Amino acid sequence: MSSSKGSHRAVRGRRRTVSPAAPVPVPFHERLTLAVRVLHTPTLVGPRVVPARPSAPRATGGRAAARRAAARRVPHHRKATLRPENLRRLVPQALVLAFLAGGTTAFMACDKGVTLDIDGRTRTLHTFANDVGELLADQDVVPAARDAVTPAPGSALADGDEVVVRTGR
Repeated sequence: MSSSKGSHRAVRGRRRTVSPAAPVPVPFHERLTLAVRVLHTPTLVGPRVVPARPSAPRATGGRAAARRAAARRVPHHRKATLRPENLRRLVPQALVLAFLAGGTTAFMACDKGVTLDIDGRTRTLHTFANDVGELLADQDVVPAARDAVTPAPGSALADGDEVVVRTGR
């Protein structure tokens, strides 16, 4: 046997581990120089290779691939046809649009701008009342028997009318 100190360690399979050396920091100006060299190094680019598009769909790929291939074959002008699933979405949207347009039209037709004058105090109101009596009821004005109301409480209202109420004393 040899008398060297390391021989018994080699026999048992143990090795002495050496800690790795700490990385040496690279100065900033050298890092910039390396970056500039990498950016300005010419690269060889070959001709662009464009794969040929197959004219027929591949047999593999399953149902999804078959659907995509069928969609590619359909002309674009035929995609917007009215199918039942498109009609199911279109009908409720058309109904909502019709109700909105009808409601807006009814609102604009029934709204009246009226001036109400009660004993010299005037105010302009927007109302849906059909006659003077309804307007006075909406405004909580109850004329007494001796009060003068012009036009009469049963008269129809129109846009721009003026209703005058004078209380009798």
